[in-house]
Amino acid sequence: MSGRMGGGFARDLTITVGRHGSVVLDGTGIEIAPGQVVGLAGETGSGKSTLGLAMLGHLGPGLIAQSGIAVVAGRPILDAHSPVDPARLRDERGRTVSYVPQDPGSALNPGIRVGVSFAEVLRAHGVADAEARCAELFGAVGLRAEGQFARRYPHELSGGQQQRVAIAIAFALDPALVVMDEPTTGLDVTTKHRVVELVRRLASERDAGVLFISHDLQLLLGLTDRIAVMHGGAIVEEGRPDALLTSATHPYTRKLIGSLPSASARPERPDLESAPAVLEVSAVSARHRRVEVTHEVSFSVPRGGCLAIVGESGSGKTTTARAIAGLHADFGGAVRLHGVDLAHDVSARTQAQRRDIQYVFQNPWGSLNPRRRIGASIAIVARRLRGLGRAEAEEAAVRALEAVGLRADHAVALPQRLSGGQRQRAALARALVARPEVLVCDEITSSLDLSVQAEVVALLSNLQEEFGMAMVFITHDLALASEVAGQTVVLKDGFVVEQGLTSAVLARPSHPYTAQLVAAASASYRSAP
Repeated sequence: MSGRMGGGFARDLTITVGRHGSVVLDGTGIEIAPGQVVGLAGETGSGKSTLGLAMLGHLGPGLIAQSGIAVVAGRPILDAHSPVDPARLRDERGRTVSYVPQDPGSALNPGIRVGVSFAEVLRAHGVADAEARCAELFGAVGLRAEGQFARRYPHELSGGQQQRVAIAIAFALDPALVVMDEPTTGLDVTTKHRVVELVRRLASERDAGVLFISHDLQLLLGLTDRIAVMHGGAIVEEGRPDALLTSATHPYTRKLIGSLPSASARPERPDLESAPAVLEVSAVSARHRRVEVTHEVSFSVPRGGCLAIVGESGSGKTTTARAIAGLHADFGGAVRLHGVDLAHDVSARTQAQRRDIQYVFQNPWGSLNPRRRIGASIAIVARRLRGLGRAEAEEAAVRALEAVGLRADHAVALPQRLSGGQRQRAALARALVARPEVLVCDEITSSLDLSVQAEVVALLSNLQEEFGMAMVFITHDLALASEVAGQTVVLKDGFVVEQGLTSAVLARPSHPYTAQLVAAASASYRSAP
């Protein structure tokens, strides 16, 4: 360890768009002590990432620091009134302050082996025996230290492995401060739990301050020593996780805490226990390039019922969901709708069958045509699958938007004009306008802020009750599944390891993997260190 003064702080930071534009940070300050993990919570657009980048001495395009200072290891790294020397700033980054991005896959050069990328960072800062230091840090973050792992390319690693490589690089030079910007987004709950434990251990062992930025408040409750809550460019509340959880004073903090998934499972409605199945999945074994990735997956869902498929990345959740919708045709077994076998390929299904099973994708940014107005994207489904005329389809599109809590004037907006939550609502409206019997939701809340996630979950429950749909809800988040689904199937490596009432799965898991998921969820949700 370096022995330098650790941690960092920001005081009175006001950052605007241009000299006279909108305020992004409004007199904001934060302090991170050596060995301490400080969480920065808030929704998209609250200013979290701007504050994190300011602690690296970086301002985004068009942003201007009007006042304030950011200091790391006792030295200014951003000063609104006295510019920091660029050469010193380059040397400080990595050595004194380092950064872990949200998507390590995009931060690592895809054409360079991970060991070479790591060694280049060390050599750039004058470390002599880069290969030995690389092996040491790989071992410290739980990766195999032998040369075989270091020779892999980024695309040959899982998301969790990529994130561990990024964390190893960030801690390589014993920095005083590490800024982590949404580093667990997109990771399954068990991988998140491992990353959290790793960050906590490295911060303590290396006496480094960590600023951990996340919209995932439940994760921060289980990780951090202190949480600062941002809203509208300002920190509106700050305190220990247990204190915030029990006695938050600001309305926005209370709203975030109220949005946390509860520990209790949604009960299965008694009238569904003997109801006939709308959807049956029978011994589905799906293949990718002749490799079997799911193994005889079977379950059924009654009208008005919801079944969650839970598992970590690579468990076969999405492949199973796509097989149901006819988007993955290479599988053995059967998918039945009202007792009728469906063609494996959606193009071979009847119009009524395509209408009756609708799919909502994980990514609301990629699932809507960026050049087509929202109303037109919804209306085209009504025309093609319900046979409505143009005027009727446009009216149906507006009604569908209103059913999901959007306004009629959203019909004329392009997708890029909507927030992430609004886009996901629009994607739901596009599926609902078909009036489906079965709605398949594939990780549809994973990229949403906590408060928006809670709104979408409540919306799904209301829509399901209103329209009487069966629903298959894909998630890696067991706590979220407990709020949505009366029944749960747990997948691991393509095998069903447990299934039954969600309440029973949570309370009495019979498989070690399910118990691990329950423990990981319990460590993150409504808990404090």
